[in-house]
Amino acid sequence: MPFARADGKRLDRVHLSQRAPDTFQLLESFSYLEPGHPEEERIVVRAHDPRKPAKGANATDLASVPPFLWGLISSHGRHTASALLHDQLWWDTLDDDPQVWIEQRRVADTLFRTALRETHTSAVRAALMYSFVAVERFWGPRRWQAIAMSVQASLGVALVYAAATGLFGWWGVLAPALPVLAALPWRRDAEPIVLLTYLGVIFLPFALVAILGQFVLGWLELAGWWLGGRKEPRPRRGPVGLTRAVKVRARNRVRAATRE
Repeated sequence: MPFARADGKRLDRVHLSQRAPDTFQLLESFSYLEPGHPEEERIVVRAHDPRKPAKGANATDLASVPPFLWGLISSHGRHTASALLHDQLWWDTLDDDPQVWIEQRRVADTLFRTALRETHTSAVRAALMYSFVAVERFWGPRRWQAIAMSVQASLGVALVYAAATGLFGWWGVLAPALPVLAALPWRRDAEPIVLLTYLGVIFLPFALVAILGQFVLGWLELAGWWLGGRKEPRPRRGPVGLTRAVKVRARNRVRAATRE
């Protein structure tokens, strides 16, 4: 069985302790074995230590999904175990050597996608989640590539929409194929760009509405706080969500070490 409890039985529960609004600790370890691999390659997802501060590798934010996408993919669900596995691998793959960092993350991200499918996450949802982490893997060791891949996917979405409006005339029938051709120079990293482009075409309208709703909700919360006499702490929940600050600091520390 892919996911198993510490006693070897099928994983049928995940014990979490919520330590902050978006910070959790895993209280009982479990394990994961990639299909087709020998038992000695089983990966133990280590429990956190609740006696220590819920920081860094001793905590998790589950799946790092921006709030405006929670209507499509929540931060937890049938993919909770896979997210905890990937979160541990995220910390384990940090390395002072950028190339080693990237290659280890490449293996971890592929394993994450496999684990998602093993927990019956749909192929489309697994592909979307994989694509985001595949681009994020470069944000620490090779930031320019993460930015370039994101920009290219965004331009691909814009190109398909422009073609759909008839902007390119009959040449527009070729536009949907261009993002695939443009992604080929990325070689092994072409797939996430292609996936983000075409899935972005489908989900962009819903994401924009959700982002607008998050801003409206934030403004209403602020207005209610102001009209209520500002007796309570000011609403702090941001409208778009960010990677946990502790992960950003960890990435930056390793990036700084590579330049020394």
